Amino acid sequence: MKRQNIHIFFTLFLFFISNSIVSQSTKQFVKYANELIAEGNYYGASIYYKKALNEDSSDIGIIYNYANSLKNYNNYELAEYYFQKVTNKDKGGRIFKDATLWLASMQKFNKHYKESIKSWKKVKSLYKNNKKSYEYLKAKKEINSCVFAIRSTNDTLKNCIVENFGNTINTAASEFSGKLINDKLEFSSLRADSVNTMLEIFEPNYKVEIYNSSNSDTWTNPNPIDSIINNSNFHNANGTYSENRELYIFSRCDSLSNCKLYYSKIVNNKFTKPIELPEKINSKASNTTHPNISQFNNKQLLFFSSNRKGGEGSLDIWYSEILDGPTFGKAVNAGKKINSPDPEITPFFNSQTGKLYFSSTWHNGFGGFDVFSSTFENNSFSNPKNLLKPINSSWNDIYFNTTKDQLKGVISSNRKGIIYEKGPTCCNDLWEITFFDQIENQEITIKTLDDINKYLPVTLYFHNDRPGPRSNDTVVKLNYLTSYDDYKTLQETYRNEYSKGLNDSKESEAKLDIDDFFKHYVDKGVDDLNLFTSLLLDELEKGEKIELTVKGFASPLAKSDYNVNLTKRRISSLINYLLEYDKQQFKKYITNGNLIFNKIPFGEYTSKKVVSDDYYDQRNSIYNRAAALERRIEIQTARKANYTDSNFAELNVEISTHDFGKVNKGETVKHTFRVQNTGSKELNIRKIISSCGCTIADFNYNPIAPGEYGKVTVELNTVNLIGKQVNSITILSDAFPTTKRLVLTAEIFNN
Repeated sequence: MKRQNIHIFFTLFLFFISNSIVSQSTKQFVKYANELIAEGNYYGASIYYKKALNEDSSDIGIIYNYANSLKNYNNYELAEYYFQKVTNKDKGGRIFKDATLWLASMQKFNKHYKESIKSWKKVKSLYKNNKKSYEYLKAKKEINSCVFAIRSTNDTLKNCIVENFGNTINTAASEFSGKLINDKLEFSSLRADSVNTMLEIFEPNYKVEIYNSSNSDTWTNPNPIDSIINNSNFHNANGTYSENRELYIFSRCDSLSNCKLYYSKIVNNKFTKPIELPEKINSKASNTTHPNISQFNNKQLLFFSSNRKGGEGSLDIWYSEILDGPTFGKAVNAGKKINSPDPEITPFFNSQTGKLYFSSTWHNGFGGFDVFSSTFENNSFSNPKNLLKPINSSWNDIYFNTTKDQLKGVISSNRKGIIYEKGPTCCNDLWEITFFDQIENQEITIKTLDDINKYLPVTLYFHNDRPGPRSNDTVVKLNYLTSYDDYKTLQETYRNEYSKGLNDSKESEAKLDIDDFFKHYVDKGVDDLNLFTSLLLDELEKGEKIELTVKGFASPLAKSDYNVNLTKRRISSLINYLLEYDKQQFKKYITNGNLIFNKIPFGEYTSKKVVSDDYYDQRNSIYNRAAALERRIEIQTARKANYTDSNFAELNVEISTHDFGKVNKGETVKHTFRVQNTGSKELNIRKIISSCGCTIADFNYNPIAPGEYGKVTVELNTVNLIGKQVNSITILSDAFPTTKRLVLTAEIFNN
């Protein structure tokens, strides 16, 4: 018994010694990590926090600090995993209240938008007692932003490509603020010659410097610019030249949060000694950086970022006029449409277009910093627009700018594809943007009437019971553009009415749904009409006699006979538009019969059954997107007025939209459209194009005889979709019209 007690004693003794050793090593690892955090070395700190975690995996403080260090060197995937651990352990946020906010942010970086929405809702709940707090307002904004990201997943700029500059320019360190100037690339970089396998720097003057590289067939190895700019006692970055190449302004910093702007004159191709800009620009106790010199309205302007007093939050966009000397005018804040509680940084003003480009983490985006554009009009900046993919990604996209001819651009980004050692999204690389002319902006050559039909149908949309409300008239005096202008003023009303009574993400989805409708349908209709009108006039001036087929549609809010007259009024507004066009050139062709109209007022006969006809349910009968899609007229065909019935095939789809309603995520749903040849010549469908990979169209491609029907079956795969969806297919054929767009809508729910 005694021997057994001794055995237990020694076992416990060894256990306590072992625990003591573990405790000591854990504390030492945490100490090392904290020291590295103080130095700004988050990657090094993460290594020691991980060692500490290996010793004690249950310590929530170490887990939080490890997650934080991962976040700070942009290891978003691991950071999400460990912030999730923290929030699982600390469900009420009593210990680390901000962990849920960082979890939501990391989820957005990783394109886990649905999960991010749930986390942002938790952030709102945690901070609901102070609805003016940054955290509450940020959560509310980010719910909208995640919905935008989901809805914009398939929205891509088709006129550009983005490619990494490669390892001649980029390193495993950070490259940023790149600018293409003629055949040179100037940029800033934090690169070092002395780096060991633990990624520790041994260079005595480890500072950001400004470099340039030349390009003939390939980029040359970069070299630092003049040492009078690259003062080794400071970080020097973000250089910008005046248009006449006589002035150079750049950032000089003793830390990332303490920068000032300096200028140097360029005399005989050499920099003069830099001079700090006056207090008008470098306000006391503020961080001032990211300069950009631009010309606008015969003025030379300096744009920059600063957290000076009078701003909206963190770093804001400011601008000032550059006068002779140089001296500088008063610094002006770019305003609340641009600036927010979050940082707005890296401004670039395009002198040719009058557009300001900048990066922000506040406005609706895909994750991290996105690039936005805003037009300067009426002495202020317009609401920012996201530049979309591939310029933006779910990671940080900053320092966007273009060449003067706007054929090339540069962006700094830590998107996947960078050159790295610490992690696949640790650091910024420079990326080259190549722009191409969009197809719709190319010069259009019209040789035959068939070529005009390639741009049909033109679809024009109307507000409920407009024009000529509460009337049985079949004609009106106003033209379509007046009706369009009135309709646009109601966009905010549509947003509010359609989203009324919904909460959080559903409200945001509904508002985005309306914005998409006005942008991709109402506005596009006017753009198409402008193009079609000029093409039509060219043909008439050649002596052609042309018949336009115009069909009308209406939502079922009123009786069918009323709607027939309403659609006639809508067709009348189109004819008025043509009569009043430019210098009234169409008037003589309409009067002499060279332009005639085949009017087909369908009324509600083809409207979808899912659209409400209940006046007291105005959300669904008036402001619902499905109802708005019904209130339209279509210019469907343009053909020579003396065509005989044997000369053409005509493509007709009686109901060209289908709503699947509510669908569980992951389901595949199908709908069959009946396509009829209402002409007198055999109809051949040549191709069917889907708007996204989620829709597949099936058709046997057999010719359709006159009067006969074909079937186009469309399959919608919802596995990668969530929320309200609008997708389409486009049929290309040898008929009139040569193209026909069929629209599919659905609302996707999680099971």
